[in-house]
Amino acid sequence: MDKKTELMKHAVRLFSLKGFHQTSVQEIAEATGISKGAFYKHFDSKEILFIKILQQHHQEIMMEISNSQSTQEDDSKDIFKKKLAIEIERTLSNHEFFMMVFKDFTLTESETLKDVFMELRQSTITLHKTILLDTYGASIEPFLPDLVAILEGLMQQYIFVLVFEKKQVSIDKLVNFITTTIDAVVNNLDFMEPVLNEARSPAATIEESFLQITKKIKASETNQEKLLATLHLLKEQVEQDEPQTFLIEALLGYLKQFSFIKNEVAYLEKFI
Repeated sequence: MDKKTELMKHAVRLFSLKGFHQTSVQEIAEATGISKGAFYKHFDSKEILFIKILQQHHQEIMMEISNSQSTQEDDSKDIFKKKLAIEIERTLSNHEFFMMVFKDFTLTESETLKDVFMELRQSTITLHKTILLDTYGASIEPFLPDLVAILEGLMQQYIFVLVFEKKQVSIDKLVNFITTTIDAVVNNLDFMEPVLNEARSPAATIEESFLQITKKIKASETNQEKLLATLHLLKEQVEQDEPQTFLIEALLGYLKQFSFIKNEVAYLEKFI
């Protein structure tokens, strides 16, 4: 294990036990067996270290969900349940750290942290939109923001109860309950009106999707120049009166190879 990874590992443990503000750089360095000065060779500050940990946790969950395996017998609902189970299990397995984040930070903490929290939040929303569209089809699109709010509200409340009240429940049972609840709402959409939908045009939705992917690529150190060029070419093709379908499919396929933007690209694909 390299020192940078080791620093992150010890920081997670100390942050979870003591809180972010109560943990010093000196303590993290000592736990790793290096000097305080050596710490700054790997991270410019404790805040940057914390941001890297947040991003890594988020990326690991996103990757596991994106790469989750399904069998030939699995229908879209089975896949939906598997992805929810992964998200819930990973969150519960790191609940000490996430509870520390919940208790120690507000959106006014710093502009840098605020931007990171908002970026991760938007990425999670996109993931949930993609999962819901994959499961229930494009007909739910007018209600998508409402369904995401219901799904996330159910998951967050149950996780809160399980952690703070130390209740033991079957993840399969919980996932089945959440899925059945979403089923019931979707089956009654004909009798409802969207609450959160801003009635955006498809063009606006596509534009926002391109912008979000661009931001994620620029924030990454992975093939930035090539990915931006690919995304630009894709946008040009989409905006043409007679786009080349084979080229669009090839460009989308290339972009989806990169796990850190895979969910965002899959969501964009639904509007092309």
